[in-house]
Amino acid sequence: MFSWPWWIFSIIAAALWGLHFNLVVKVSNVLPRDIYTPLTIFVITSISMLLLLPLFHHKIVANLVTLWHSGYDIRLSVIMLVFTAIIAANLLYIAMQLSPNPTIAALLDITYPVFIAIIAWLLYRENHLDWSVLAGGALIFSGAMLIVWKHG
Repeated sequence: MFSWPWWIFSIIAAALWGLHFNLVVKVSNVLPRDIYTPLTIFVITSISMLLLLPLFHHKIVANLVTLWHSGYDIRLSVIMLVFTAIIAANLLYIAMQLSPNPTIAALLDITYPVFIAIIAWLLYRENHLDWSVLAGGALIFSGAMLIVWKHG
């Protein structure tokens, strides 16, 4: 389906998230610093995703039907997916709003790969760890600790 290696997509996604975070800061700066600003940013982001719905309507509906018929555990996972997306996005927007520098909040958010590995092991007993993954995770957490120590 795609001819590029997976890591190209990861780098492009990271660059787009970098742009997204900067746009969040720009838009947030004209809004009051209250709980409704992160919710407003989340709604704007959600609307932008919904604009793509007409282009892929049939495939999305087919996928939703498949998920609905996949059993209780999958339906529960979909519900949890919705809530974790809402909560995580809003917590990040709040952190960006409250931090002395939104870049610092975004850099701390980048610790999520470590939590992916931990939660995958806890929930599914998946273990994808080798020396390179452990070293990368240690570097990520070391960087996060430096940021909190210096700016926390």
